[in-house]
Amino acid sequence: MSWLTGELGFRWPWLAVALTVLVQVLLLFWTRVWRRRRAPSDPILVAHAERLLALPRYRALVRRRTLLGGAATVAALVTCAGAILLAGRLQEIRVDERDDRSRDIMLCLDASGSMLRVDAQVVSEFRKVVAGLRGERIGLSIWSGSTVTVFPLTDDYDFAMAQLEAAAQGIGRANFPYLGGTVLRGQRQSSQIGDAVVSCTKRFDHRDEERSRTIVLASDNDPLGEGVYTFAEGIDYAVEHDVVVHGIAAPHTVRDLEANAEYESLVTSTGGSYWLLGSAGSPAEVVRQIEKEDARGIDQPPLITVSDRPRTGTVVAGIGLAGLLLVWLVQAVPAVRNRRGGTG
Repeated sequence: MSWLTGELGFRWPWLAVALTVLVQVLLLFWTRVWRRRRAPSDPILVAHAERLLALPRYRALVRRRTLLGGAATVAALVTCAGAILLAGRLQEIRVDERDDRSRDIMLCLDASGSMLRVDAQVVSEFRKVVAGLRGERIGLSIWSGSTVTVFPLTDDYDFAMAQLEAAAQGIGRANFPYLGGTVLRGQRQSSQIGDAVVSCTKRFDHRDEERSRTIVLASDNDPLGEGVYTFAEGIDYAVEHDVVVHGIAAPHTVRDLEANAEYESLVTSTGGSYWLLGSAGSPAEVVRQIEKEDARGIDQPPLITVSDRPRTGTVVAGIGLAGLLLVWLVQAVPAVRNRRGGTG
């Protein structure tokens, strides 16, 4: 049974044992009854019976009956075995030792007005980054004056990729309902990159565990108004919490030499990398940088998986029933022929 990779056991072993004993008792009872029937109490004496017993046709019929009887007995026992497996609820028990070493990555996207025309491209780069990862948890937050979590940290990559596709469509078409919460009513601040770094840092969970934490920040570093934290203060907050920040700068960021220099200097000070959106090999480089970071070990208890395996009992019972049906057909065909005047 190649589909079984763990240990097999019964959910209700007592029932399997009870049914096995019952079958043995019934088999013993049937054997005794059969022996009694073979030794009749009032036999009839027949002269010259040895001539009948020597006939080839008689011997063939006896062999046929013996073989069919034995086959029926075996088929019945196989059927009972399959029924016992089903009744006892055969299960596969797998114990997988988990030695997880995980990295947490928060994608932090500037959704301010100056970034909307390139955000779809940024999300495309995010998708390339995610596609190059294996086993890390991924989350996405969008921000301007305030930060909104699109989806929290997860290792469900299909879900993450679907959410990124939805983000590309929502942000690329300037779908303002999708951007709801990034700018609050009456708020005069936007593109607050320092507040965003702090907010994205706070999105990391399991603060009591030693884990590798990374922010992939996409912005043009063009804040409007004053936030709670400056960019430098936000980076300091990330460093205090052992978070590495990788920066993706919008192409128009290079027009402001001071903003561009600040962006590159601050993100690289965390041990992260800096690159312009669309530069060749950028997502692959980010993945390489992330993989260089130590993945912290996570103590996990063994994963015990218990799965019902009804297929085994069903197959065994099915084989037994098929055998009984075949025996019945073999016995029935000569009887039908005899009724129709055949020789049998």
